[in-house]
Amino acid sequence: MTTRAILGLVIFNVFVLAVGAGALWGTRGWRWWTDFVRLAGLAYLLGLSALMILTTFELVVGIPIGFLTILLTGAGLIVLGVIVGRRRGFTAPGLRPPGWRVPGMSLFSALFVAGIVVYFEGLFRAQRLAGVGREWDSWANWLPKARELYVTGRLEPEFLLLVTSQSPGYPPGPATIQAAAFHAMGSADTVTLHLQYWFLAIGFVLAVVGLLAKKVHGAILFPLLLAFLVAPTVLDWIVTVYADLPLAYLVAVAALVLILWVEEGKAWQLAAATVLLSAGMLTKREGIAFGACVLLAGFVASFADRRRLWRPLVAAGLIAFALALPWRIWFTAHGLPGDGPELGYVGAFSHLDVVWPALKLNVDTLLDADLWRYVPVLAAAAIVLAGLAGVWRLSLYAGVFVLAAVGTGTWVFWTNPVAFNDEWPIHRYTGITVLVLAVLAPLLLARAWSAAQDSRAAAEPPGSDLLFRRSRVAWLVVLVGVGSHFGAMLVGYSGSGLPGGLPSSQGVSSCVAAPVADARVRVVVGYADSYPEAMALREQAHAAGLVDAQASQDGCGRVRVFVDDLPSLATSQALVAAAQAAGLRPTVERDPDD
Repeated sequence: MTTRAILGLVIFNVFVLAVGAGALWGTRGWRWWTDFVRLAGLAYLLGLSALMILTTFELVVGIPIGFLTILLTGAGLIVLGVIVGRRRGFTAPGLRPPGWRVPGMSLFSALFVAGIVVYFEGLFRAQRLAGVGREWDSWANWLPKARELYVTGRLEPEFLLLVTSQSPGYPPGPATIQAAAFHAMGSADTVTLHLQYWFLAIGFVLAVVGLLAKKVHGAILFPLLLAFLVAPTVLDWIVTVYADLPLAYLVAVAALVLILWVEEGKAWQLAAATVLLSAGMLTKREGIAFGACVLLAGFVASFADRRRLWRPLVAAGLIAFALALPWRIWFTAHGLPGDGPELGYVGAFSHLDVVWPALKLNVDTLLDADLWRYVPVLAAAAIVLAGLAGVWRLSLYAGVFVLAAVGTGTWVFWTNPVAFNDEWPIHRYTGITVLVLAVLAPLLLARAWSAAQDSRAAAEPPGSDLLFRRSRVAWLVVLVGVGSHFGAMLVGYSGSGLPGGLPSSQGVSSCVAAPVADARVRVVVGYADSYPEAMALREQAHAAGLVDAQASQDGCGRVRVFVDDLPSLATSQALVAAAQAAGLRPTVERDPDD
């Protein structure tokens, strides 16, 4: 991890935002720059989705995915968006509407906004040196593909057959974004890559806030967002180099934009949902299933207006699938195995005894408080309350989505019994459903509170209590939150023993301590980026006579292979000589456990 790599990621994500701004301008435009600031999170996800779709298509047609390709692709999307927007009559936006002032916020809302800010500040510092040692899917699937794209710009069928942790036909979307991030960082830095997922999480939160800011009171929106962010499973995955949460971000925001389209009928909303769903289909194979669940919910919710809404909704579904289809054609044409059910589409009906366990597994996992706290239960209550308040369209939309997602999950685990052998598949699958519920719950509660199906106004809590009254002074609480974490970094953390000081970017060298005379040391055979590489290195050490060699994470994103607890520097020399004789390059470090 270096300052250069972090700066490269910042520039890359600004580039993604610019691409999304081009897409948003071409589909919607904005009269005032204040409108764009509100929708910046959505623009970011649209830019990410557009890049993922086009780079995958370029991969299919044989265009190498290098730095220049990514730059020209993004620039082309920006130019195309500007041209389309101009042809649609969008004029240059003004800075802000006449009389515009910074919007007020209640003190109650400000407390939770400050909490979200501190959450992401702490997450940045905690994860900027995270490694992939324990992230099995990262080093077994995504990172090999991303590195191959970074080095060669291609994913050849022969290479995909070697990545055996997943089907060779698995969508490459996340790998294309990771490779682009490597180019921005200047190297295949798997440590700093975790911060790309930090940017993704921020983009998701900003997208939800921007879409709901004028529809949901902050006293409802921000507590629910923070409650989701601190759910145990989210905390564990949020910057992990997996594709599960990125897929969940895309599906959740697409689901939110789609129901807004059903209610408001703005064409740009349907266009945004189409792009997001298509990118989801290129993120993981489950993306197709969840895209179908979202569209089914949209069809049911729009039944009363089916003459007007169903035709464009069908077109959106077909376009989303068509944009993801080239990859499926490519891997099929190259004879790579697909991702169909283990028991087959017909053979599954010979195993009907698995249906009930599969259904029970889905429901139990969805309601597991140890995984999600009470987000699903709260969302279920919001669906019921909205229905009782007469908000039928929205509650029906959310309810149908949940039933469709659980039904699809039941089918997945019924037709793939091997998935029962591991808890991770069901956790990952259910997480996407939970995230969709997390973004719909604020809107459901706001509509239930206002008790008016066609209300577009924010639901205000009753009374004039100081805690809930809107005021620009409440922004001071947010500013305190912004400065509190950085201030703690400067002065140190009370009771923790951690020193204060300015942030530093020492990288992996900070996890290496020079040996000291008469202090315990360890002989380090070498470092690896993943456990398989470390295990191979450990076997070499054992063969060289270092029978006590072990492997563990070093705290800076790597896996260290070493012999521990040597009493002094002098006693390490025999092991160093044995390792060198076997062609290894050992080093001696101070044992910090001393």
